[in-house]
Amino acid sequence: MSETIYIGDIHGRDVWRDIVAKHKDADNIVFIGDYFDSFDITSVIQLDNIKKIVEFKKKRELDTTKKVYLLIGNHDIHYWPGIKERGSTSGFQSTMSFQYEQFFRENEKCFQMSVLIDNRLCTHAGVSSQFLKDVGFYKQDNVDESMISNYLNELFHHKPNEFTFNGCYDRNNTGKSPNGHGDDDWQSPIWIRPHSLQRVNKNTELKKNYIQIVGHTQQHHIDIKGKTTGGKYYYIDTLHSGEYLIDTDGEFKIGHTTIVKYI
Repeated sequence: MSETIYIGDIHGRDVWRDIVAKHKDADNIVFIGDYFDSFDITSVIQLDNIKKIVEFKKKRELDTTKKVYLLIGNHDIHYWPGIKERGSTSGFQSTMSFQYEQFFRENEKCFQMSVLIDNRLCTHAGVSSQFLKDVGFYKQDNVDESMISNYLNELFHHKPNEFTFNGCYDRNNTGKSPNGHGDDDWQSPIWIRPHSLQRVNKNTELKKNYIQIVGHTQQHHIDIKGKTTGGKYYYIDTLHSGEYLIDTDGEFKIGHTTIVKYI
């Protein structure tokens, strides 16, 4: 039996510990990003929490059959080393920016932009065919879409500013103001919203070949039946309601955990 666990936007919550304890034998655990910028959990606790997540990854992967993937979200990238935009995006914690950046500098190799597990393409917000075109993916000779995840990871570690909100806008500046919430077809895999993601990928090989699992846009519940997504997109920013996604031998189901309210 093969099992993969997908955990939505963390934002300082330590509920992930209950989830991974329930799934000790899972082959893969994917954290979908956004570890920082909580409005009700102190910055010190947020930093301690992500340190524990990294420790968990390192310890678990001593067993070479187990993998933990830590993806980057829009509430993480503005603390990433080398990012030009600092303080211009929502939730930015200026008083802790140095500490957060130093943490990422020390643990850079633990994080990535994307992971592909079977045909499940995972990023924080979703991969747009327009974004792939803009950053040159389709200009390669003998394009192999199974290499999308590797391409995004290499691009992120060499040119992280390609993924920022304004970085995407600068490439597509047609005189129109960008949607302030990231609801533009050309936005990056940490910013794009579901409406634009599904619209721009309609009738593409990207939609045909892959199921995308993303967070970023808060949902009350995971649409496990695919009524609004055709079963091609699973939006899992649902930890506030205690839901996460389980994939067992290719079959999806919803996991449940108890959420602790911070005051």
